[in-house]
Amino acid sequence: MSNPAFRVMERESSVSYEETATLNGTIKKTIGLFGVTIVSAIATGMFLPSVVSSLYPVMIMAMIVAAILAVVTCFKPNIAEYTTPGYAVFEGVTLGVISLAFEHMYAGIVAIAVATTFAVMGVMLFLWQQKIIVVTEKVRSIIISLTMGVAALYIINMIASMFWTSFLPRSGVVGIGIAVVIAAVAAFNFLLDFDNIEQSVKQGMPKYMEYFNAFSLLLTLVWLYLEILRIIQMVMSLGKDD
Repeated sequence: MSNPAFRVMERESSVSYEETATLNGTIKKTIGLFGVTIVSAIATGMFLPSVVSSLYPVMIMAMIVAAILAVVTCFKPNIAEYTTPGYAVFEGVTLGVISLAFEHMYAGIVAIAVATTFAVMGVMLFLWQQKIIVVTEKVRSIIISLTMGVAALYIINMIASMFWTSFLPRSGVVGIGIAVVIAAVAAFNFLLDFDNIEQSVKQGMPKYMEYFNAFSLLLTLVWLYLEILRIIQMVMSLGKDD
């Protein structure tokens, strides 16, 4: 779950390139990947069968392909131009099925989650631009450490789920509190994404870093969206139980 761009940037920063990353190019790639993901998610909800249970095999297959493309992109960032659009498509299919399932439980939850996700990203961009939060090496190491801790928590929960139990609570005040903390960690990863984009441009890193940084930003956005979706669902469920 840790931000993949940081490790790649360390490796690429000492090399000179003829074509280098630009801020304008990164913004265009980011908008493009976001657009592909959103269109793919909407198309999944509109054109595939409306019975959620029948879509689970599609979601699993899409998740596997998206995961493979994500890993390939992290290890081979120089081909990000070719792997990231595919990742966006299959990630969109995955999000489309998940969103459809949540929407069947609580009408309107997806719109709230999407709006909240982009609002949080906007707030983090403002905090970073205004230097209210400066990404120093200490701040970077703290965010990465917290992210790795969350990743370990996910792995433990996945292993526990194999034995018909769940390490992380799926409802209640405690479950909401844990999900809020995880969402906060995801939100702070935006600071790393924004800073990585700036450093890529300043240090004259290769053109493919535009795609790679856009991909990294998309990973953070998807992670935050899923956590916010889960938080809203638990809050609505809590109110329904009351």
